[in-house]
Parts: sequence; structure tokens; C-alpha cells
Amino acid sequence: MSIAQKTKTSYNDIKDITLVDFLDVGTERSLPAHELWKDQATVVIVIRRPGCQFCREEARIFDAQRHTIENEMASGIKMVCIVHEKEGSDIFQKEFWHGKVYFDQQKDFYKALGNGRLRTGGWEQMVRPSFWGNLIRNKKSGVKGNFIGDGSILGGLLLVHQGDQGIAYEHIEKVWGDIARADRVLEACSRVSGVSLNKENVNQAQLEHQALHDKMQASPLAAGQASSSGEAGGAPSACALPTQ
Repeated sequence: MSIAQKTKTSYNDIKDITLVDFLDVGTERSLPAHELWKDQATVVIVIRRPGCQFCREEARIFDAQRHTIENEMASGIKMVCIVHEKEGSDIFQKEFWHGKVYFDQQKDFYKALGNGRLRTGGWEQMVRPSFWGNLIRNKKSGVKGNFIGDGSILGGLLLVHQGDQGIAYEHIEKVWGDIARADRVLEACSRVSGVSLNKENVNQAQLEHQALHDKMQASPLAAGQASSSGEAGGAPSACALPTQ
């Protein structure tokens, strides 16, 4: 019997997706997505582009929670990243993620997060205050990116139960740099594993989240002042924005 909570993303849309294990392996191999969570619940981070500064920041944020999620939870909860292009994935893995990365050539995870369709961005969304907040947060993090590849396809994050019990938690990216809150992901992992969290870990994650927003408000970019610079980490063209 499924113990999954109600989510917009359908488990049936993700369980048989074909992925490719291609980094740090002698020979690439294909596998169905449900093999990832066959024995352990799994956090699946679906990123837009390995070179994107926001995607790298997201990877670094959750990589910092790796010990808590993978070692302190009962039976451990795996964390993996999904990419739809290989370019830059090796640097992304080695410098920001330090975990498994799988290639979704058909972009099926991205379609599943969009109820069967790819959600892509448009430059007109740069007027959104939330975008500038995300950009300011990223600039404060010091994480930089590049302009290689297609960053127009929006991603998200899923926590999938072990076996075929479904999706326990989801975060669907709506705005460029819209990163899932680490404290909420930790709380979801706690519910799934049945292991109580160290309150200091949650409180620290909440404080860090608030600190990011305080920095955003303190920056002149909070008023929507765009940067026209083409430098990596400074230009608003590292990824595309959503159209909805």
C-alpha cells in the first residue's frame, strides 16, 4: 500500500524513465529510474544545466546536508542528480555535488515535473522580483557558472519512497534559481525515515535561508536593477526563466 503524500508529479510518470550512469564508470549503462530507490528512499534533484550558477549553488547546498541525509537517517536516504545534457557534468560532480549524476537523454524527468510537458523559460520573466532575489542570493554565495548548454528547461526536486510506494515530497521549480528549502527537505526525509532530526540542523538550515533573504533585501538589485555584464556569475543569462 502506498504511503506517498499527494503530489502534482505522478509516480507512474517517473518509475520507468531510462537513465544513463555515465560518470566514474568504466562503461556507461542504462537503468530504469526505479532502480535508484529500489532499496533506499532517494532525493532526486533535477537540474537545468551543469554549468548554471544556480544549479551549482543548489548542489552545494544539498551536498552540505549529505551526512545528515545519507548517514543519520535510518537505512540512509540516497541523493542523486539528474541532468539532460552531459556537457560540464564532470566538473559539476567533482566540484559541487560529490555524488551520483545520471543522464536523462529524453528529458522525461523534466516532462514529469511539468505534467507531461517541458516547462521552459522566457526573458520577459526577468521582471519578476523573485528572480532578482534568487540572483542576489546566488551572487552572495560566490558560486559562479558559465553559458555552455541549454538552461531553458526547468527542473525541481523529488523525494521518492523506497520501492514502489510513490513520491513523498516535491519541489517544482517555477522561477530561475528557485531552490528547494533545505530545512523542508530535511523534514521530509525525517518523516520518510522515521528518524527525528537534530533540531540544531533544522534551525541552522532555517537561519541560513533567512540570512540569504536578508542579504537579498540589502542589495540594490532587490529593486530590479539588471546587470548587463557578460561575465560568468554576474549576468542574468546563465539560465532561462519560466513562462508561467
